Amino acid sequence: MLTNVLKQITSKCSVSKLYCVASFGLSTLGNTQPHVCIVGSGPAGFGVAQTLLKNHEQVQVDMFEKLPVPFGLIRYGVSPDHQDVKNAINGYSQTATSKRFSFFGNIEIGQDVSLTELLSAYHAVVLCYGAQEEATFNISGKNLKNVFSSKQFVGWYNGNPEFQNLDVNLSGKSAVIIGVGNVALDCARMLLKPTEQLQETDITSRALKTLQKSNIKNVYVVGRRGPMQMACTRKELSEVAGLECVNTFVEENCFSKSVETALKSKDLARRKQRRLVAYLQKVSKQVKDDTSEDTKKLYLKLLRSPVALESKNDDLIANVKLIKREMQGEDAFNPTFTDTNVVENLPCDIVVSCIGYQNAVISDDIPFVDGKIMNKNGKVDDRKDLFTCGWCSHGAKGVLADSSNDSLVTGASVLSNLDQLASDKNCNGSNDIVPKILQRGLQITSWKDWKTIDSFEIKRGQKLGKVREKVVSCDEMLQIANEGKSNEANTSEK
Repeated sequence: MLTNVLKQITSKCSVSKLYCVASFGLSTLGNTQPHVCIVGSGPAGFGVAQTLLKNHEQVQVDMFEKLPVPFGLIRYGVSPDHQDVKNAINGYSQTATSKRFSFFGNIEIGQDVSLTELLSAYHAVVLCYGAQEEATFNISGKNLKNVFSSKQFVGWYNGNPEFQNLDVNLSGKSAVIIGVGNVALDCARMLLKPTEQLQETDITSRALKTLQKSNIKNVYVVGRRGPMQMACTRKELSEVAGLECVNTFVEENCFSKSVETALKSKDLARRKQRRLVAYLQKVSKQVKDDTSEDTKKLYLKLLRSPVALESKNDDLIANVKLIKREMQGEDAFNPTFTDTNVVENLPCDIVVSCIGYQNAVISDDIPFVDGKIMNKNGKVDDRKDLFTCGWCSHGAKGVLADSSNDSLVTGASVLSNLDQLASDKNCNGSNDIVPKILQRGLQITSWKDWKTIDSFEIKRGQKLGKVREKVVSCDEMLQIANEGKSNEANTSEK
């Protein structure tokens, strides 16, 4: 019976089919309580936690997060104007109410506690810490002022404590976004969208004020390849190109004969690409009234490769030097690209590089190849007690639904091995690991602490007419958590 269930889960099927695992109760061996540690509190981490808790009556799930607060990518990666996506935290919060779930925040694995220590304390460890490092941007001028990575820029407006000291200067008129994925279009949209449409979101007040004073009128999105290779979704493109105040421009040579032929293809596997490019072609022909002072322009500069970032003489970005490229071959889905000798200069005042993320190595014991943890259905190669899920397992790609699917597959792998792992050794989970952490003088935040911080943010946001106003300092988060404990202690004494 169990074998059949696992086959259903690990096969490539729809989300609704994958959720069939929730209807099965998987037994435990004897009276041994399995202890599972999940590293990371984003969509992948909570997805695995949900799968384990729903399908094993005794498993204890402990979640470790390097920041004092949970939700990872949902809190600090999803754009403020995507509150419908951010509402995923409601389901995660429900999972956290389980008596067999514990949250340990403000603890960084690989720095505050080692992976080896976790593997000694738990029957299974699941790595769900995402892609923490930025992809390398190896061209001259990358360290000029007002040149940012997407991790920095997105973290800045989303309230990630690591990037709150960023000096984002939007006094100029032109911005260049390098990359054509969803994150690139998020950044473009934040620069072009009327700020009154952001006022009630959870964007930080500081970022909102900066955007309100912005003089940016032109945003150039630069991609190395052709239209059929754009990594964004049609929805993401429409959310910026469809803004009333934005005109979208694409050079006609992007819609070559081979692209036009590809648009007529009946291949269902290419449907998403065709719909994206057909929409791009449509909006590029719909020029809106540009006489208004509020009108802004989005330029998609495809078939360009950035080769240098240049300043005038003050270390401030002033120009992006590009090499034009050619697309060759009759198949627009699988063309070849070659650089030409044609140089193009793109004057600009800010650059955001959105060329992706890569994994951080938190232990030499983890097998990495091409920036991904080697695994099969979430089980790390050559390890019986180590698993992985999300971006750290397959790279920084996909949307929330992909993480949900991935977490079900990894969860099934853990479940299929868990009872045997629990019978192989005695583990006490957090009872073993937490005392060690506390002895090192580190403060741990609990789920109760998060709820205190959450309440503080919501109340502060309500005063500003926002869904929440995030606390953007780890020290302040810890202070709020401590004050909550102190108030609770004083109340109980009365």
